[in-house]
Amino acid sequence: MKKKYFGTDGIRGKYGEFPIINSFFLDLAISIKNTQTNIKNVIIGKDTRESCNEIESALITGFNEQSVKCDSSGIVSTPILCFMTKNYNYDLGIMISASHNTFSDNGIKIFKKNGEKLTDEEEINIEKNLNFRDINFSIKNHKDHSQVSIENYEKFLIEKFSELSSYRNRIVIDCANGSLSQIAPKIFGKLGLNFIKYACEPNGKNINKNCGATFSDRLSKLTLSTDSAVGISFDGDADRVLFSDENGDIIDGDYILAILSKNLKLNNLLENNLVVTTKMANLGLRHYLDENNINYLLSNVGDRYVIEMMKQYGACIGGEQSGHIIFSENSFCGDGLFTALQILEILNKYKCKLSELCNDLFIKVPQRLINLKAIKNPNQILENFKIKDYLSNKEEKKDCDILLRKSGTENLLRLMVQSNNKENTDKIVRDLINIIEEINEN
Repeated sequence: MKKKYFGTDGIRGKYGEFPIINSFFLDLAISIKNTQTNIKNVIIGKDTRESCNEIESALITGFNEQSVKCDSSGIVSTPILCFMTKNYNYDLGIMISASHNTFSDNGIKIFKKNGEKLTDEEEINIEKNLNFRDINFSIKNHKDHSQVSIENYEKFLIEKFSELSSYRNRIVIDCANGSLSQIAPKIFGKLGLNFIKYACEPNGKNINKNCGATFSDRLSKLTLSTDSAVGISFDGDADRVLFSDENGDIIDGDYILAILSKNLKLNNLLENNLVVTTKMANLGLRHYLDENNINYLLSNVGDRYVIEMMKQYGACIGGEQSGHIIFSENSFCGDGLFTALQILEILNKYKCKLSELCNDLFIKVPQRLINLKAIKNPNQILENFKIKDYLSNKEEKKDCDILLRKSGTENLLRLMVQSNNKENTDKIVRDLINIIEEINEN
């Protein structure tokens, strides 16, 4: 059975359009309880979108109908909500967020009591039990649910990275007007770091607006204009992070994985000598890992699939080019703030610049990433014989890596083509765009 509402990372869409409406989330809460009958207490977190409060109220109303106690963590990052679910012994954690999307979108991500996301099977079972009634109900201000402090999470980071107090180079952080807008500056301050903050004034509508991890050009300019040694940019719910070096060059998840895996191996901490990344990983990263005798596996795109493979093969680190970096020691959850502090710790330990770290790694192979609007059902396009025939013709695509897939969060097809030959890469991109446009029109 295919999932109807859940994508690769929870449920997401435009707020006010089905299924991202209040009555759906009320009934979803009831279905969750009916599917997982042992649930007695739930913690809910949210980012800074103006629609979060109404969705939270709908979820609480649904859970309360089933005698499930709900507490709130307020505005927190997705990884903080994951941490609190596990460490405060909640049966379930629900994060209200649409991650890197604009404020008009929203959705939820669900975490089990061990801090890990639901499996595909668990999501399918919730959908099976969902009885959508489309009822009208008044949004309430649930004053009876407890507000849970994030003090333990702050303490965890401050104790783990206490030696960063000796790192004096200037850092600029862009919090995307999202969930870390208040939290990241507070923790950086407690660690004694020298930092400048940007996009830390959320108003309900400016989350990810020309800021955050999806606007790397902004981070590059901020790093240069503030004469900072490092630029750090989170997305709206802060489960991913990108960096800029002192020259304004963007350091994405491929480079972050290389830096972290190299450091782990040097310290005999790279479990099973293994890294998990996705089929989107740049060929340069793959060659680097081969040359340094580090084993790697390629999962489907999506942090949940990275996590599944990490657990199956016993890897302690994995991630995506987009900046989701996952550590087994950190509940198998991508945590942008945790990752940022890991990189700063390495810079502090070796007394080097971020550019110097990356120069010793690899040069990226030319890679084209294109988002294509799907007028028809994306699955129909992917199954079309013209697409299949083109992709099956290997001769002219020798030494090329091609990935065409349906987005798990938007009505798009995502195309990735990479090879050492830029002309060949560009030709394949043009060919596939033309074929998809032809299919869309007929």
